[in-house]
Amino acid sequence: MWATVRLDPARVGILMQTKVEVGAVTSAPLAGEHMHPLEIAGGALVVSAGPFEVWPVRRPRAGNA
Repeated sequence: MWATVRLDPARVGILMQTKVEVGAVTSAPLAGEHMHPLEIAGGALVVSAGPFEVWPVRRPRAGNA
């Protein structure tokens, strides 16, 4: 948890949401439940948002317009 102090709150929130997805994927088979395709699609969207949040963004220089 040392990284949570050093990262932006938005990044931490998105990265910590992957914990929920891993829990859902592992607990559904153990409990004998079936995940609906919309639940799988929603989980995939949340997990795919993580890399986009931490992807480095090149900002234009002040002299280049």
